[in-house]
Amino acid sequence: MRQVVMIDDVRELEIWPSDLFDKYLEITQNEVKRLLVNKDKLIDVSCPACGNRKKKEAFKKFCFNYVECKECNTLYVSPRPPEKLISNYYSQSKALDFWYSNIVEKTQKDRMEHLSRPRAMWISNLTNEYLPSPNSFISISPMSHDFIYEIYLSNIFKSISVINPHRIISNTFSEKKGLKIIDQGLDEISDEVESDVACAFGVLDRVFDPEKFLKLLNKILNKDGLLFLTTSCISGFDLQVLWNYSKSIYPPDRINILSIESLALLLEKQGFEIIELSTPGQLDIELVKNAIEKNKDIKVPRFISYLINSRSESAHRSFQEFLQQFKLSSHVRIAAKKI
Repeated sequence: MRQVVMIDDVRELEIWPSDLFDKYLEITQNEVKRLLVNKDKLIDVSCPACGNRKKKEAFKKFCFNYVECKECNTLYVSPRPPEKLISNYYSQSKALDFWYSNIVEKTQKDRMEHLSRPRAMWISNLTNEYLPSPNSFISISPMSHDFIYEIYLSNIFKSISVINPHRIISNTFSEKKGLKIIDQGLDEISDEVESDVACAFGVLDRVFDPEKFLKLLNKILNKDGLLFLTTSCISGFDLQVLWNYSKSIYPPDRINILSIESLALLLEKQGFEIIELSTPGQLDIELVKNAIEKNKDIKVPRFISYLINSRSESAHRSFQEFLQQFKLSSHVRIAAKKI
């Protein structure tokens, strides 16, 4: 299994401007109360990674309880809204309108440079290595469409399908030759589509049932097909340090935050061989630094405080590289092959 270490000059403010992201979280909290908080419909679930029912209370966010699996340390929301309510949230939420019209549009250039283009290159390189003649590519529930455009420009695939986009894609984009928009959920069309390569970026975090989701992905992939995922990982430095204070943990975008170990087990259980599992996150140190500067209530271990406040940027970069090298960053990317 391979892994990568990446050091770049990306900064949190380039991808998530703090004022805009805080506003997004505020709107999200209001929309969660409006669209998801219905105690009569909430469902108690076992660990979405290992299935164990033994859990302990962690904290509450936006009226929902986060619990920690005693077996694999996955952090997840339970009880949680049913699948249909979650799907409706993403089609009706005003928070998503704000996300696209403000954060995505205003950070488009930086997101293209630091997120969309590198991800497209990652997929292109591994696809060329493992599938010499790929035909079809599918992206599941993308939150941004810049990446799809980069895949289109790569000219690797004869056909590109976007399944269940969270917002309408412009006609100029959707009418491009070889690109198809399917405005349905994966479970609705899994018997009708097949693909050589599929990707789901940030989707595992927010689906009701990750195991079911991976089964459907396995179903639509052809033999030896490739799957590319990105997700958040509770094993990561900034999430472990900030815990309930982390702005990266909130429903419904992050109702499943698996550990590195449980991610690997879940994929293998669903018939995938992992080709790459990396945590190439570059913001862990900066996220913790910014959080404790803005919120004096956050108490961190003395060593972390010393590292952040008394050591140089060079030390911070080296520590971030250490986190990547030993899979201790909270951003995970996975490439796997259907077996």
